[in-house]
Amino acid sequence: VVAALTCLILGSVCAGCVADGPQPRRKPHIGPQPRDAQADVLLLNIGPPTDSDGDTIPETFIASVHIFDERYQLPVRVAGTMTFHLFAQNSETPIQSWSYEGRDLQQQIIQARVGPVHRFRLQVPIDAEPVRERYVTVQCLFETDKGQRAQAWHRDLPWLSVAR
Repeated sequence: VVAALTCLILGSVCAGCVADGPQPRRKPHIGPQPRDAQADVLLLNIGPPTDSDGDTIPETFIASVHIFDERYQLPVRVAGTMTFHLFAQNSETPIQSWSYEGRDLQQQIIQARVGPVHRFRLQVPIDAEPVRERYVTVQCLFETDKGQRAQAWHRDLPWLSVAR
């Protein structure tokens, strides 16, 4: 009887240690980016175009770019040149281009929760012909100082809400 009672008591004590339901996940350990980080993939996000000069024609948009090395889980910092091209729909000639390198490129980096992101406020110059397209395409090209290239596209971005 004593042995049976001991087993029952030990069984009920051990049963209280088992947790029911989902357990908190352990956060993965992510070390620093590789020393030889590469620009394998670009993630391009484009905000809606806005009219900042009051002429009712959009000329400004925000572009955010994350650079990824396929060997690493988070965005990385890589030295190089980032160029944006704005195209009319179905055109191969850019309407406008912007290029950033060196210190100018580094000044566009903000530290987000997931890692570095390049954020640009791109504006068609006031002395340029206004963009009167209904839809445009934005291309982002990145070339590292070692010559490696990556690109990303945002196609069919609504530019004008009404055809003009």
